[in-house]
Amino acid sequence: MGTRFWLKADGHRARGLLLQQLPAAQITDPEERDASWEHVVTLASTLTAEEMLSLDNQTVLHRLYHEDPVRLFDVQPICFRCSCSRERSANALASLGLEDAQQLVIEHNGSIEIDCQFCNERYLFDATDVAQLFAGGGVDSPSDTRH
Repeated sequence: MGTRFWLKADGHRARGLLLQQLPAAQITDPEERDASWEHVVTLASTLTAEEMLSLDNQTVLHRLYHEDPVRLFDVQPICFRCSCSRERSANALASLGLEDAQQLVIEHNGSIEIDCQFCNERYLFDATDVAQLFAGGGVDSPSDTRH
């Protein structure tokens, strides 16, 4: 599937354009499909850095593809969401097996730390958590009690 990116930045702002060829639904002839793809890529390649950085999406699409049917989707806000959880970390720990998990608890002074490399959330599992995990009870959220 054809994909092209154009990225521009000037130290104060950055913008990008992604073109991706969709599965053949309307144009089934391979040669016609390739020609259509080359057409949209060639037009997109004419966009200057200044145009990309200063013009709104509607204007850019109109300038490039005013002779073609174009649809502009509503803006979707970008937000970061990590899918990590204590349960997923416990599942990773369970995949090691009981003996290895118990050995890790011993080697790491009584608790295993699993750090998410995406959001930096830290999940701690002690000997009780490991025993509970392998007894089939899952792992509860850690208690607020500190000893």
